[in-house]
Amino acid sequence: MKKPPLILLLSLSLILLWLTPSSAETTSVQISLSDRGVAFSLMQRTASSYFQLRVSELNPYVKESPVQIFPLFYLSIATKTAPELVWEKRKGKGWGKIAKEMGLPPNFHGKYMSAKNKHKKSSSAITDDQIFEEMMIIRFLHEYFGADPEVLFYWRAQGLTYDDLFLGINLSLRLKISPGEFFSLRLSGKDWRFIANKVRVPYSSLSQPLKPVNKTI
Repeated sequence: MKKPPLILLLSLSLILLWLTPSSAETTSVQISLSDRGVAFSLMQRTASSYFQLRVSELNPYVKESPVQIFPLFYLSIATKTAPELVWEKRKGKGWGKIAKEMGLPPNFHGKYMSAKNKHKKSSSAITDDQIFEEMMIIRFLHEYFGADPEVLFYWRAQGLTYDDLFLGINLSLRLKISPGEFFSLRLSGKDWRFIANKVRVPYSSLSQPLKPVNKTI
């Protein structure tokens, strides 16, 4: 039996690294490797559209976790600093500390922190760095999809992952229904393949994003 080419093994290793949850994303709801892959594709496509970049330009920044691209590019835009230079600063540091070092005000989170604080039960983000990351991801979901930040924080507090939020909000807008049913099914242990079958949409189409509802940058 022939051994697989080295380049194939390296490619598979990189894909698995992309799809492995980062340490900052600790939630009570588990998501399958397949669902994570679909969400990864959706995140790349929405970020590419919103930040006006080619998907290939995002590749250097998604090896640790796909969601890193959102705080990265928001910081890059806010500080007028090239993303690769912002990324270099991140070695050994979290996003909250980098934002502070780059001169962003403490209220940079703005209305997103206010929305988060309205929930007695908080999400899994507890450190300043985790909170900053969460704020930027919620901000993106709000600005790209028009999703209500309070609703997003509510479901985060229930234990849903960022992958779930992206897939659920995108699907709800596509079908023009509330994402609550999808998120409740996820909390009950159903995966996104089950949910896609339930609403009769192809599973693979979950990675196809709607166009942004409001371009604000």
